[in-house]
Amino acid sequence: MGQRSDDPVAGLVAELEEMRALGALKKQGWSPKRTIIYAAWDGEEPAVLGSAEWAETHAADLSEHAVAYLNSDNSGRGYLSVSGSHILEKFINGVARDVIDPETGATLERRMRAAEEMRAPAARREATRKRADLPIGALGSGSDYTTFLQHLGIPSMDLGFYGEGGRGSYHSAYDDYYWYTHFSDTSFVYARALAQTTGMAVMRLADADVIPYDYTDLAETVQGYVGELKRLASGMAADAVEHNREVRDSTFILTTDPRNPMVAPTIEPDVPKLDFSALDSATAALTRAATAYNTTFTHALDAATTSEDFAALNTQLIKSEHMLTSDAGLPGRPWFKHLLYAPGVNTGYGVKTIPGVREAIEAKNWTLATSEMARVSAALNAEAALVTNATAELRR
Repeated sequence: MGQRSDDPVAGLVAELEEMRALGALKKQGWSPKRTIIYAAWDGEEPAVLGSAEWAETHAADLSEHAVAYLNSDNSGRGYLSVSGSHILEKFINGVARDVIDPETGATLERRMRAAEEMRAPAARREATRKRADLPIGALGSGSDYTTFLQHLGIPSMDLGFYGEGGRGSYHSAYDDYYWYTHFSDTSFVYARALAQTTGMAVMRLADADVIPYDYTDLAETVQGYVGELKRLASGMAADAVEHNREVRDSTFILTTDPRNPMVAPTIEPDVPKLDFSALDSATAALTRAATAYNTTFTHALDAATTSEDFAALNTQLIKSEHMLTSDAGLPGRPWFKHLLYAPGVNTGYGVKTIPGVREAIEAKNWTLATSEMARVSAALNAEAALVTNATAELRR
């Protein structure tokens, strides 16, 4: 079939343009404060083999020095779509405010916000309008960010344009140059916008005196995940109560066809009331730490004289995402080490957030759910402690 144009050549074309532009800046005298590595991966479809082998080979160096991994895979035309680590959510919102959508003249962020408001349920629409930063999605698997985020705990983002032009050619023989130039990004203006977006993000990450992580959006996102877990558990408890009542009332027997009877279900064990207090406490600790960091950061940045003033701080911050991983990995699949994001065991690419807890609840393994909540709470408390120590470093 040859190389497909949308997936992955569209992302690679934008990356090549980024490299060309940064090379031109280098010739004009620009030199980034941090090392920038560009890579084009082979073997993505069969288990992200190229990126996985490279990242595992360089794991020690990446864990000590990597600030972020940015991924561009398939891309087309429409709205900027970003999923990734939520310590980068505020950062990428800032980038999206500074890049212009090529077909509307609005900023990428404004067009994304309009789409988000249109899609949001009526009950959440006003909150969506008032939130300072647009939420980014969580990453499961399906592209080359997998090893960097899920295995090594390196902050990662996946970026591309979608929503217009259709994607009916996805993973087919029709995904070729003719289709792309006649039905997708026909004039390559969104390829340019992707290069501008990711290139600007790369430059800002490379040149920032302080690594631009933010923890307030992370804390808010985790709080939302915990709320989802509570609703999942309470919904399952209510379903079990209703199911058992119908069994006792012979509802299933009375509603089955007497000429074609079916075996009636049996009583299910009650769903125990899970204790989420440790997760609530850890999330609250992270929220407090994030608020204090943001307040202190503004004053410290104004008072600094050179970027060297932040060397010790950056050494701490670079461990941020790793704090949310566990060396033991997830239950039954130790290669996946991130405790907040993972592809589901049975969902393919699809993400499960706080996966150890969520999948234990779904499996009705209450003992495992309790132990996984303890692990996630410990990771969140470790993240809060790191942020608190970073705040103390800023105050010196």
